[in-house]
Amino acid sequence: MRSISEGLGFEITTTTLESADFGVADKQQATIKKTPEVERIAPEELEYAYIRHPITFNSINKATQAIMSAGWHLSCSDENVLEYFGEFLKKIGEVGENVTFEEILESIFQYQMIYGNAYLETVLNKYHTDIVDLVILDPKRIDYAKLSDGRIALDNFGKPIGYIQKWPYEVQTTGKGDLFPEDSEIALGSNEIFLLPERICHFKLYTYGDRFYGQGLIEAAYKSILYEMSIQKANINTAIQRGESPLVDYVGDQLHEPTPQQITNAVENMKDFSFSKYFAFPYWHKIEPINAKPNNTLTETIRILRENIGASLGMPMAFATGSGERTNRATLATQHLFLTFTLNDIVKKTLATLRKYVFQRICEYNKFEEVPEIIWGHIGVEEINEKASRLTNYSKVWDLMPESMKKYVTESERLK
Repeated sequence: MRSISEGLGFEITTTTLESADFGVADKQQATIKKTPEVERIAPEELEYAYIRHPITFNSINKATQAIMSAGWHLSCSDENVLEYFGEFLKKIGEVGENVTFEEILESIFQYQMIYGNAYLETVLNKYHTDIVDLVILDPKRIDYAKLSDGRIALDNFGKPIGYIQKWPYEVQTTGKGDLFPEDSEIALGSNEIFLLPERICHFKLYTYGDRFYGQGLIEAAYKSILYEMSIQKANINTAIQRGESPLVDYVGDQLHEPTPQQITNAVENMKDFSFSKYFAFPYWHKIEPINAKPNNTLTETIRILRENIGASLGMPMAFATGSGERTNRATLATQHLFLTFTLNDIVKKTLATLRKYVFQRICEYNKFEEVPEIIWGHIGVEEINEKASRLTNYSKVWDLMPESMKKYVTESERLK
């Protein structure tokens, strides 16, 4: 067996297999790929990138604001179910954290973009017969319950047995959390508690592989963000230290050999340049500024890094930096269209998870037959204007439309 690839993040090897393995007469070469687990960025590091990097900070906030500005409403044909959920959502925060459902929704979207994961606790009553409140949890303090060797603890069906929540050391955790399932080998760290799966609604933005964890918008650009911040810091420090172009005093000529003291005196005199306008030197002193040439390589590097960051965040640079005046109007319109596709996709997946793992659980506890859903509004002013124009055109020919077309228009325009 020999290696034919190195430095690619995985190893590709070739080996000779007998003909019986393939059902052919000749021996064949089989390629076997061994791919190690991808190293993930810690949630604390992703949070740091969000807090400290202006483009990342603004992009996440603008995306969250665009989603929340669209508005939403509950929809359900059963008036009793609709009334129950309306009251339930109004009372959120009375048992757990002081928070509104609107704030919970905003945090869910924001956390998914930053960390890739968001966790919502469904607070149960003491009899475990109903959900009485919802609490948004810090993603940095939540993880799957794991075995002593670091593997996720799974049941016989391959589903996680539960979650662990890490509390601050000053908080007493005695009596908190749930009991382990029988015969489990879950390892708890200091100040960690175990939570059953039915207590947690786990939102994942983008998944891959075994789908246990989600990936947000920052992680793919994490190294580019660090590189860009480092370059900017070094560039600014250089500008601060240099200020104006530095001066050099060439002391002496062929007829005047400078002494060390003369050179020292020249340096001391130049230090006073910022405080005085008038100086006199002998003719064998030649003072010239050092003009640093612009570093085009540095500018190009920053541009490439920002393109990587913008690609990961899914936010056009014109919107992330507020530099739309330098971008073609048609290009901006296209970028805005794709941005709305991205945000609508995030909303769709989030609401599907919320309906299945929160609303459906509430309905099961209360024996409701129908599960309500959240209908989200259109994201973006352009889409609102276009929809208004389409509805006006529909109204002009509505009576002439066949029923099948009316049904299609009602469903596609979300007029229910």
